[in-house]
Amino acid sequence: MFLPENIDLAYSERYNLSIRLSPNGFSFYIYCPGDPTIFHFQETELSGKLSYIDNIKKLIFDLGFLSQAFNRVKVTVVSPFYTLVPKIYFDKKRIEEIFRFNFHNTEGIVLTDRVADNELQIIFNLDEEVHAFLARSLCNPTFHHHNSLLTALFRSYIGEESGKYCFTDFHDRYVTIVCYAGHKLISTNTFPATDPHDATYFIASIWEKSGFDQSTDKLYLSGDIDSQQTSVELLRKLIRHIGQPELNPKVMLTDEQKKSLPTDILAGLCV
Repeated sequence: MFLPENIDLAYSERYNLSIRLSPNGFSFYIYCPGDPTIFHFQETELSGKLSYIDNIKKLIFDLGFLSQAFNRVKVTVVSPFYTLVPKIYFDKKRIEEIFRFNFHNTEGIVLTDRVADNELQIIFNLDEEVHAFLARSLCNPTFHHHNSLLTALFRSYIGEESGKYCFTDFHDRYVTIVCYAGHKLISTNTFPATDPHDATYFIASIWEKSGFDQSTDKLYLSGDIDSQQTSVELLRKLIRHIGQPELNPKVMLTDEQKKSLPTDILAGLCV
């Protein structure tokens, strides 16, 4: 694979590398923190003929430059299996117990990630073999959850405004819903959204349970909105104030990249 001419991996320590693991895909991007004109993104579908770990191994071996010493290496895991714990209640010794209490039949290593100005910790899992392989194949990687990026992004977007906000992001055949009352997080969940009406049901259910007002409270939509037009049209009939959050990445992106890149990637590029 050929990288753009303005990326010279003889000086890989100048660049940040971010890898994104989704249930059915693998992507990465490289950018330079000191030069907003340098950005490259590539996405690859996983082969149905190989196991998940074998797909990851093949990609890392084929893209040998991913193992170089970058300035920073991040791995983001996209998964509906996670739980948030307020910092004051967080005990790292109990993360496995907490995770297994909420998700009884899941396997893998249990990891944590900081969320929203260090006030919350997110607990999530990753296949143990995948984690071990990436930990030894990449240069000092840190592991993150996609919703830690989304929750922090949406929290910063509303600032100190009052009122209730529901942020809904469509991605990877999922919908992640993050709700705030002012700057206080009410709830966040990730649901499968393969049926055209799935997202509508989940959003409407959360609005009802959280006491949102269809006339005054706000719904923001982001991500792969085009794939959810049926849900969007129904939501516009139910909720008065619907918009899209304006994101300001610190790298230069094309209009197509701004539209097509997953919101958690854009969130990572905004900080």
